[in-house]
Amino acid sequence: MTATMSEAPGIGRAEILDRQDRARAEAARAGYDALLAVSRSFYDRPGDVAYLTNHFPPFPSTVFSEHNRGMGHAIFLLPVRGEPTLLTDTRGHRPELVPVADVRRAADLGEATVDLLRERGLERGRIGLVGDDVLPAALDRGIAAALPDLRLEPEREIVAGMRRIKSPAEEALLRRAARCADAGLNAAVATLRGGEPVSERDVCAAGIAAAMRAGADFVRYFRVHSGPWSAAGSRWPQALDRRIEPGDVVEFDVVGAYQGYQFDVNRVTALAPLDAERRALLELAEEAVDRAVAACAAGARIADVVAAADAVIGRTRFAAHTGAMMGHGIGLETVELPYVQRDGPDELRPGMTLCIEPGIFVPGWAGAAIEQEVIIRDGGPPEVITPTATRLW
Repeated sequence: MTATMSEAPGIGRAEILDRQDRARAEAARAGYDALLAVSRSFYDRPGDVAYLTNHFPPFPSTVFSEHNRGMGHAIFLLPVRGEPTLLTDTRGHRPELVPVADVRRAADLGEATVDLLRERGLERGRIGLVGDDVLPAALDRGIAAALPDLRLEPEREIVAGMRRIKSPAEEALLRRAARCADAGLNAAVATLRGGEPVSERDVCAAGIAAAMRAGADFVRYFRVHSGPWSAAGSRWPQALDRRIEPGDVVEFDVVGAYQGYQFDVNRVTALAPLDAERRALLELAEEAVDRAVAACAAGARIADVVAAADAVIGRTRFAAHTGAMMGHGIGLETVELPYVQRDGPDELRPGMTLCIEPGIFVPGWAGAAIEQEVIIRDGGPPEVITPTATRLW
């Protein structure tokens, strides 16, 4: 880590236990006997279990077999009465980080969940399932067959509502994460402009290395799209061997995490000389994100934020080339609620952290998206936590 990149303290034991207490109280008010949270690997969908326990499953989610059922997942039982239990796969957990006394490893997480619910006398209970969209269908079928009287109900409000509003410690980690993205983006731009011919892959490698040196836990991808590919919005793979040519627009998107908290930042640049039409595209993308960010005030609606960007782009010939989604929440996962889209009814509240990214993508020609991470404040404009310059051309 470079000398200028100071550490931010992680989420402490007291905050994790307070989250458990608040979730337990909300579960009791909702009439549940317990909450059962399910999550996947650290770089994928760790959010609910990580939020309640500080455990990040360390291995990729994998194919099920006779002897491994649930690798890359974790399940957390939070009873309304009694002590919680964390079930991990056989890779285990980091006990110095996870303030849960009862942690059990299991090769078959479905079987372990059935045994645990029977042990706690919850086989006929009403349980809120947090993360029903990531519970493997095979485990769901097995639990239902073994415990036919169990009422396992999707619970999408309690933990999700808590996660939307970031604590001061979470805000500090998100600021620090954004600095990892900044290091990667600046290195990518420097490599692009280094004077030697480079490929998308060269630029991608430089960006990933710099973000890791700046303290990132991981870089999930560093997308480099050049020339007509800049209009793709997203593409697999993240970078090609394509040589970046003079006049190309180059779109970057870097995604990763610092101490579990994510960064997701788009920037756009170009390799000189940039023609007037493409310059106008880039300047329009910058104006659209500036207006959208300015609309991110407590009490405003998501739809108001999108309308601010639409008001800029809609008066131009690029009006038909914007996406339906212009951002999202961010925290322990790259994409969290709320989605920033035209019909978004959500009201912005202090402590929400959002990625604002109105994009303009003209197929076969060029595209541009500039993404700002913002924290909603109680009165006044949002705090922009992405330090990277928006004008890189």
